[in-house]
Amino acid sequence: METERKLTLVEEPPVAVIEGLSKTFGSIRALRNISLELPQGRIIGLLGPNGSGKTTLIKILAGLYVQYEGQVRILGEKPSHKTKALVSYAPDRNCFPAQMTCRQASDLYKTFFEDFNEDTWEHLLDCFSLSPQAQIRQMSKGMIDKLQICLAMSRNARLYLLDEPLAGVDAGARDVVLEQILESFNPKGTILIATHLIAEIERLFDTVIFLSHGELVEFGECDCIRQRHGISLEDLVKELS
Repeated sequence: METERKLTLVEEPPVAVIEGLSKTFGSIRALRNISLELPQGRIIGLLGPNGSGKTTLIKILAGLYVQYEGQVRILGEKPSHKTKALVSYAPDRNCFPAQMTCRQASDLYKTFFEDFNEDTWEHLLDCFSLSPQAQIRQMSKGMIDKLQICLAMSRNARLYLLDEPLAGVDAGARDVVLEQILESFNPKGTILIATHLIAEIERLFDTVIFLSHGELVEFGECDCIRQRHGISLEDLVKELS
């Protein structure tokens, strides 16, 4: 992958601040007393086994779960309709009607988000070999994943939330997707990527968050964490599971 990024040496205020965050579903505690700050201008991996709370954390940051304990702020605002202009979210499953086309999906995004960039959208659609006329019902899981990445990364957001963006993408196409995520990255923004495909994607990460059973077990620079534990990030997830 040829795309390179330079991390700024100037400390900017964090894009998100989380303090004492807990979330329950009935008797199940999905998140337990999470506290961390997401720095600006970084690509952050959100790692952990299934059921560790990754999707729950992303949905809270996206403003989809509003009932929880603790404090969450995105550039000073509680996640809500007010932060929709700051946050771009690609869920881990299809959220579009079966008859909708790719073009109609982009038109919908343009209606709701003033920061939607048509040129970026057209470029990503071409890179991912997606037809604007293709209907959702005609598309595979991998194609829908690519569509949702196209839509999310075509916005000039401050926080990008990608939940398992490569889960349905063929192994041979993943490098193309990762390269386009890097190229589309707003340097003033932050990308939070939840994934279980750690070996293929960890080279993108500056920072990683490890969750296990809803608890924060590691958070920091990738190289520091690898050095401290003496193993790869993928092996560390297995060890902490």
